[in-house]
Amino acid sequence: MPAPNSSSEDFVFRPRGPRVLAALLGGGALAGAATVVLGAGPGGWPAAVPLLLLAYLAWWLFWFPSVTVGGNGVRLVNPASTVSIPWAAIVDVDTKYALTVVTPKRRYGAWAAPAPGSSAALREARRTARDERRDAGGRRYVSVRPGDVAGTDSGTVAGQVRRRLQALAEQGLLDGGAAEAAVVRRQWHGAHLLAFFLLLALSLLLPSYLL
Repeated sequence: MPAPNSSSEDFVFRPRGPRVLAALLGGGALAGAATVVLGAGPGGWPAAVPLLLLAYLAWWLFWFPSVTVGGNGVRLVNPASTVSIPWAAIVDVDTKYALTVVTPKRRYGAWAAPAPGSSAALREARRTARDERRDAGGRRYVSVRPGDVAGTDSGTVAGQVRRRLQALAEQGLLDGGAAEAAVVRRQWHGAHLLAFFLLLALSLLLPSYLL
């Protein structure tokens, strides 16, 4: 059987709120670092390193992460690593704490798509749909988990993943027996991790150097 694929356009999710926060924090930290260097002169640059660390963390934790739902599977870009999960490996999608793609061997969370708090989910549900609804037969109410509510970060991406899985299943492109053998690939962000630990070490050591 050929690898599951879809000709539909990739869906790329980058959370708006964290990116706004990243811009504000990062921009403020860089402006502060520039002010420190300009005020203290070239010899004062060590005092700007903690601000550079803050700017880097704002970019790394809030701007960089994303989720891509594409023809070959789901790609989770997290701060420490990127995980590429083929459609054949996915057996479930959970949103208890964040968008989590479940495979037979382990679960992979998406940093970019956290689940909302119950109050935030309820506000969103009131705008888009009821958070409780009758099933198709009208016999009982089905509670919707806050992380599944449409319009929330986790709910938006989970809906995309589930719709793509359903479409592939209807086309006969998913083989339940192939999930165990499907290969999930993880690529560690060595350069990002190195930059973080270097800036952290400099931030801790340089203040004592200046004294």
